[in-house]
Amino acid sequence: MKYLAIFFATLLAANAHQALAGGSAKYSVTFDGTWSAATHPMEYPSGAHFSGLIGATHNGGYGVFKDKGTATDGLERLAEMGAHSPLDAEIRKAVADGEAGALLESGPIFGPPGMSSITFEIDDKHPMVSLVAMIAPSPDWFTGAANVNLMEGGNWVGEKSVTVYAWDAGTDLGATYKADDADMAPRGPVVANGSKHFMKDGKPVAVGTLTFKKM
Repeated sequence: MKYLAIFFATLLAANAHQALAGGSAKYSVTFDGTWSAATHPMEYPSGAHFSGLIGATHNGGYGVFKDKGTATDGLERLAEMGAHSPLDAEIRKAVADGEAGALLESGPIFGPPGMSSITFEIDDKHPMVSLVAMIAPSPDWFTGAANVNLMEGGNWVGEKSVTVYAWDAGTDLGATYKADDADMAPRGPVVANGSKHFMKDGKPVAVGTLTFKKM
């Protein structure tokens, strides 16, 4: 009987640990926007800033953006104007459909370099995070990260950093920071931005870092 009690106690402890490992967690994410005249001197614009971050916790069935995918209306508006609407409505619909867990938003960064942070809760049904911010002013350029998985091996990671680069949303033909509006129809694919403004010696220069920390 004594050994049976020990067995069940061990089993309960293991189940409790498994439930604790999954479930939900609380995180902070800090965007360290390093894009500046020093790091990206090519035609660096007056009035430079990052829009506020916007994104979501989500599962593998949803994405804010995808390499070589097509921008949604919400991503186009964010990349061209820095507006969170209608991307916020697209994310709320994904939440209602069960594909996303929460909408995440932060304030802008004026006169980068600079930082902004978000505190959020995440659950094991939506263990990924995607975030985007406009590089402004620009035709349709943005930065961000897609499908950052904060659960590895059934456990929430303590900390994860992601280096972020410039992207082109494929919705505007402009090739300079302050080019006139020239919508691309049909939309081209979302691609890594290979513009001379974000390259050095044939390699892309990062515009910032996203650091996720479990609280």
